[in-house]
Amino acid sequence: MKKIVEKKPSVNNTDKKVTAKKPATKSTATKKSTAAKTTVKTTATKPATTPKKTTRKPKPVTIDTICGLIFKKLNQTKAAKITGTIAADIEVWGFEDGSNQKMYIEIKDGKLSVMPHSYDAKDFRVSLSFANAIDFANGKITLDKLIMSKDFYAEGNIVSAIKLASIF
Repeated sequence: MKKIVEKKPSVNNTDKKVTAKKPATKSTATKKSTAAKTTVKTTATKPATTPKKTTRKPKPVTIDTICGLIFKKLNQTKAAKITGTIAADIEVWGFEDGSNQKMYIEIKDGKLSVMPHSYDAKDFRVSLSFANAIDFANGKITLDKLIMSKDFYAEGNIVSAIKLASIF
C-alpha cells in the first residue's frame, strides 16, 4: 500500500506549485540497505577425520647401540697407524633395567673393533655410567670431561690408554 504525503506550502507562497514527493517504498529501501550490508563469509572446512597421534615408545638403548655410536666416533685412519694390540674392556653400569653390560674396543695391527662383549686379555679396564656413555657416544661430552667426571673409573696400562684415546 502506497501512501502519498502532501507537503504544506511554505509561508512564502508565491505562485509556486507544490507537488507531493513519493517516499521510497519500504521494499526498495530495504533492498538497498541489505545489499550494502551483505558480506560473504567463507569458512575453512575441517577434514572429516583428524589424524590420530600415535606415541611410540623409544627403542631402549642397548650396549649394541652404544658400540655403534662409539665406532662411528673413532678415527679409522689413526687406528690403522697403530701396530700391535691394544684392548680396553669397558663396563657400562646403570642401564634402564638396572643391569651392567660390557663392551670392548680393540686395535689389532691397525684393525679397529668395537664389540658388545667382555675382553679377557685387556690392557686396561674402564667403568662408566650409562648416562655418561650415552652423552659421550652422542658427542655431548668430550673424552677429557668424561675422564674427569665422578662416574668414570679406569685402571691398567696408561700408555695403551693414551694410544687408544688418540683415535677419538
